[in-house]
Amino acid sequence: MEVPPGEAKEPDEDESTRGQRREEGLRWFGDFYFRPFLWAFGKSGISPNVITILGMGCGVVCGYFLAVGNVPLAAVFFALSGVLDLVDGYVAKKLDKVTVFGSFLDSFSDRISDAAIYLGIAVLYLRRGEGVYVGLALVLLVVSFLISYTRAKAEGIGVVCKSGLMSRAPRFLVLGIGLFFNGLSPWVLKGVLWLVAALSLETMVSRIFEVWKGTRA
Repeated sequence: MEVPPGEAKEPDEDESTRGQRREEGLRWFGDFYFRPFLWAFGKSGISPNVITILGMGCGVVCGYFLAVGNVPLAAVFFALSGVLDLVDGYVAKKLDKVTVFGSFLDSFSDRISDAAIYLGIAVLYLRRGEGVYVGLALVLLVVSFLISYTRAKAEGIGVVCKSGLMSRAPRFLVLGIGLFFNGLSPWVLKGVLWLVAALSLETMVSRIFEVWKGTRA
């Protein structure tokens, strides 16, 4: 069945719908635990685009602190970036300021934050002489971009594409755990990187397969 460009096909119950439920569940988790921040920003009247840019800035600062080896401070700015990423969408809806440019800016800032963080991790391990993890960080950078590109391109041709275990929200959550608990052992972050890499590859392949199925229908 042909679907006009820009109009997404309904997802199969056993594929995209599970991905949608995971994303909705993580959003609910974030809204519940960070409700005071959401309320404060909602009352402030700050433009959601400004909040998006602040979140991107925190992601870049996180990458800087990773590059210089200050993982605890990097974890703090990583968390701030995540909170602001939740807040901008909430404020946009609260103030009825949801715009096409805002959606574009949100996606653009996510890519900048991802690049800064993964490059920061790569530099961290480069300074430590651990080439395997430099390579792993660069693989994560490329795969994270491909996951986002696959979804955007699929939805552009009318295919819903949300399958896989490691969309950006769970990837962000797991990586945050690695950063915050890295002080216990350097193997915490290393283990998290391997886990995120494996599940990110699964997500990329799953989404490519989903697009293949969607374009054959």
